[in-house]
Amino acid sequence: MIQKVGIIGSGTMGFGIAFQFIINGMPVVLQDVKEESLELAKEKLQTYLTIFREEGMPFNDSDEIIKNRLTCTVEIEDIADCDLVIESATENLKLKQKIFKQLDEICAVHTILTSNTSSLSMSDIIRDVEKHKERVMLTHFFNPAHIVPLVELLKGPDTKQKTYDEVNSFMKKMGKVTIEVRREVPGLVANRIQTALAREALSLLEDGVVSEEDLESAIFAGPGFRFASSGVLKIMDFGGLDVWDIVMGQLQPKIESDVRTFPTIKDKIDQGNLGVKSSKGFFEYPGMGLDEYVIERDRSLIQQLQTFNKREKAIDHA
Repeated sequence: MIQKVGIIGSGTMGFGIAFQFIINGMPVVLQDVKEESLELAKEKLQTYLTIFREEGMPFNDSDEIIKNRLTCTVEIEDIADCDLVIESATENLKLKQKIFKQLDEICAVHTILTSNTSSLSMSDIIRDVEKHKERVMLTHFFNPAHIVPLVELLKGPDTKQKTYDEVNSFMKKMGKVTIEVRREVPGLVANRIQTALAREALSLLEDGVVSEEDLESAIFAGPGFRFASSGVLKIMDFGGLDVWDIVMGQLQPKIESDVRTFPTIKDKIDQGNLGVKSSKGFFEYPGMGLDEYVIERDRSLIQQLQTFNKREKAIDHA
């Protein structure tokens, strides 16, 4: 039974995962090599507790009780007695391999070791794991991890079904929606779908078919609006599979399918326009810093999460 969680890395993803767990009653040990990163995580914790309450998210406990569930440390050895450890360090293969080798050596026999990566091969990451081969998995959260419900789960080649079932059950108790990735592929599931969408969107933009503003509207007010309540397969069911068969036959030969670079992005990078963090990307973000824009986005996502949770409860009770 998972009663204590360790998280390696206190950055954007590590913090979000830790927040999700502690608001759901789970003690967490958050480890990072930088003390300043841990201090920043503590500051964000209070910020998001306040935001969640202001947006009407229900908490059964006081802020003080929730905050006391989080222990911050720079020592990886403090993770050793955790029942589940989630590695969420920088996307650097050698670093992750080193971390998993350490965890394999110091963690209790029953500890489940997982990685939050989607861009690196799980098989490569766990290469040096020996004692925990049957208790390693991939648990891929989506940013912001404390708001977006999805967690993708992938077993390793030696992972026991019991381990998978325990992690799957735990994530659901923590308020997440899980999917099983049945075999390892680069990018897993959701990121591949998102990348395919981005490729076609950038092609339409660069080919002069649509403006940046109208492209956003096309996604946000069209497919994105429907995606907020159902996946693509249900959309196809409602549209009629006979209709979709015709649409796929007509459009597949014409949509973007090549691997190519996009000057639209490269040019902006060369100009230093990296997006919200530089105040300009495809659009301009004046008057506020990155954190303020992130909070503005997250408030909107929290409102969306509440609608999502109500729908999920209604489905469960049906």
